[in-house]
Amino acid sequence: MTRRWIAIGVAAIAALAVTAAPALSGGAISKQKSPTAAQKRAIMKAAKFKGPARCYTVQLSARTQTIAGAKFNRRASNCRKYAFDGAAIYYAPRSKKVWYLLQSGSALDGNECDAVQVLIGGAAWQDMIPYIETMGCRNFD
Repeated sequence: MTRRWIAIGVAAIAALAVTAAPALSGGAISKQKSPTAAQKRAIMKAAKFKGPARCYTVQLSARTQTIAGAKFNRRASNCRKYAFDGAAIYYAPRSKKVWYLLQSGSALDGNECDAVQVLIGGAAWQDMIPYIETMGCRNFD
């Protein structure tokens, strides 16, 4: 009977740990959505990226699809001449046909990071962690 209670207790603790982990980490679960080909072209145009689309990673916030992140795709082959450090955050009106640069960089300071977080909102901030982190921000919660 003691083994049974231990097993039940361990199972309950494991379940609690799995469900509580996102809440304890500030809910910082990064989620992106792939843009349509037209949206990616529009974001690349706003970014003035040169070279093939495969040389760049562009994603939309899953929860605020008028916010996008863009950065160099280090995994793409034959793209080295287009390489750059850092990332950028873009925003668009509801139509998502025209995109505008909100912020870019590779070493933003804490005040700049805080301002971007306020501008794009908490949900998009968390969704864009791979881009935010590349810009030098560390305050994900």
